[in-house]
Amino acid sequence: MKSKPFLSVFKFLLVAFVILSLLLFNMQTVNAGTSKKHSKGDAHLIYSQQNLHLTGKGVDITKNLKGKMEDQDFTVLIQFEQDDHKGNQALIGASNSKSQNSYFDVFVRENGELGAEVRNETTQTNNLMSRPASVWGKFKSKPVSNTVAVVGNAHQQTYTLYANGTKVVEQKVDDYKKLGDIEGLDSFVIGGVKRSGKVAFGFKGTIENMQIYDTAMNENTMIKITTNDVTQKFIFRANDATHSNYFRIPALNTLSNGRVLASADARYAGTHDFTNKINTALSYSDDNGKTWSKPQLPLAFEDFAAEPLDWPRDPETSKIQLSGGATYIDPMILEKSDHQVLLLADVLPAGVSSAGAKRDDSGFKKVNGHYYMKLQKQGESAYNYTIRDKGVVYDERTNKPTEYTVDDDFSIKQSGQPLKTDQLAVKFENGEKVEYKNGKKVNMTVFYKDALFKVVPTNFIAYTSSNDHGTHWSTPKLIPPVLGENRNAPFLGPGRGIVESQKGRILIPSYTGKEFVSIYSDDNGKTWNSKVVRLPSNWSAEAQIVEIKPGVLQAYMRTNNGKIAYMTSTDSGDHWSSPQYLDFVSNPNYGTELSIIKYSHKIDGKDAVILSTPNSKDGRRNGQIWIGLVNDDNSIDWRYHHDVDYAEYGYAYSSLTELPNGKIGLMFEKFDSWSNLQLHLKNVLPYVIYDIDDLKENQQ
Repeated sequence: MKSKPFLSVFKFLLVAFVILSLLLFNMQTVNAGTSKKHSKGDAHLIYSQQNLHLTGKGVDITKNLKGKMEDQDFTVLIQFEQDDHKGNQALIGASNSKSQNSYFDVFVRENGELGAEVRNETTQTNNLMSRPASVWGKFKSKPVSNTVAVVGNAHQQTYTLYANGTKVVEQKVDDYKKLGDIEGLDSFVIGGVKRSGKVAFGFKGTIENMQIYDTAMNENTMIKITTNDVTQKFIFRANDATHSNYFRIPALNTLSNGRVLASADARYAGTHDFTNKINTALSYSDDNGKTWSKPQLPLAFEDFAAEPLDWPRDPETSKIQLSGGATYIDPMILEKSDHQVLLLADVLPAGVSSAGAKRDDSGFKKVNGHYYMKLQKQGESAYNYTIRDKGVVYDERTNKPTEYTVDDDFSIKQSGQPLKTDQLAVKFENGEKVEYKNGKKVNMTVFYKDALFKVVPTNFIAYTSSNDHGTHWSTPKLIPPVLGENRNAPFLGPGRGIVESQKGRILIPSYTGKEFVSIYSDDNGKTWNSKVVRLPSNWSAEAQIVEIKPGVLQAYMRTNNGKIAYMTSTDSGDHWSSPQYLDFVSNPNYGTELSIIKYSHKIDGKDAVILSTPNSKDGRRNGQIWIGLVNDDNSIDWRYHHDVDYAEYGYAYSSLTELPNGKIGLMFEKFDSWSNLQLHLKNVLPYVIYDIDDLKENQQ
């Protein structure tokens, strides 16, 4: 055992104080989740241990626990740091030491997964519960102190795992096992499990604090006492003001007045892309990204209720999807030269996916030089109507106005009266998804599945604007067809758009699947055009544009060949070079979105850009932040990089911003968002802040 420095002692005292306060002043709350066996005030601390340093051999505490918790509900609280994260490591184990597979343990895997397991060899019981992306390994190159817990509740027949303030998994089992049900139980070990006479799954690091109770504490209490604010800060958190449990696709941008905006998809039917109910969430910070406003939903539909559903994660049901809500997806933030802020997103009608969107129809009709959105009326097969000026719906067969209008929020009125529709909701009964009308009436919009008039089933680009730096937002508008009347809109590269310095040109990166499309405006957003670059092998995907010098742009993009591609324009985006590839980054063939920004100060005496990306062929993991120094010939010297966490830890979509004080803000998906095994994870979109010196850790 070795002593810890003052900081660890302070952390332990703080955790101990919180636990003691909760036990003394919230005993009634604590015991609300216990087995009926216990009465109020009967939460017993039966064991505690602090600052125990382990090297993989474990410490036997059988004498301390034998006979005290075998037939009880239990709560085990553990605060720990790992010195070495490789392999599966048990934080605590209770076992039949002579058997190979009769034991209970709480474990962490080298990829950040937290789990617990109850096994009994003779009955072949194996109650395993775990969740990926539950803990951190390191932050700013130092081990992270994680606080986790497991709760066993015999009355409810559940095992529940908590990590750093989040309930990561709760599993109800038919064959619930108390520890006393493990045949021949004769061993309790901190930092391992005694199996067949030897300690297995040896933990390497420090158990900073362990507390064991013979009580099943309730959820509110466990979230409070496991909350860990060392690294995991969330701008958007499960069941916040958005009423969503799941978030993906981060976007950050720092405005000219010093306010920092953050946006993300608020996904209600799990983390699925399509089909889903997805709204666009937004929050802002006025203190260099330290604290954030209550989230709002500037882009949102109401055809499905915004409710914090727990979407199933087991392999058989995790792929269940919503029948299809109208969707805003993939946010992008930009500030125009007049300081108006735009928040953009792809918008798709109910039930339409990106793959299923019509490719040969923009959804608009050109009439007298103007584009008007086409509509199909219920019971008709053709698109015989358009939305003309002031929202008036015209019958194209007669070129006459009808009694219908469409408001700026896409809602339909008849003779000035709003048309209503039933709002839908979702629940799960016996593992089956049920969609039902919840009794609430909402305004009918042209994007809803049961609308009287519906748009073409393709994708559009919507944006809302703010004239007060993101406090309030306008009703949305649609960007007219930039690829012509007979092609669908390109898809956005989520993150940020830019205004380049030479022409004041607004630039919005987007893609079609075969082309890079730079949507641009030279009149501050009054009109929109596009530059299209056909790419090799018919691939294109999400991109970000950065201005490395005045008028010199580079577009960095995801590909289908395991590399990040980049193109250069020396004329503010009028023409683009052939793509080249970064030789120091590898991705799986399906690729991943990235983030790149220009830094406002010199680094090592040179202009600099900062890039965030996963760097692994084996999935979306191994997040890295790279600093590139700009050379006179417009090439980039990628001089430094920083590892966000261990290489095995998940890292997918990300967004960088330079904060007003010169530090770097990063919001990222701390999980492998491609993996089917990591669907529907809560609180995996953390936000962290770095000094530039933090990012100069490793020199290339």
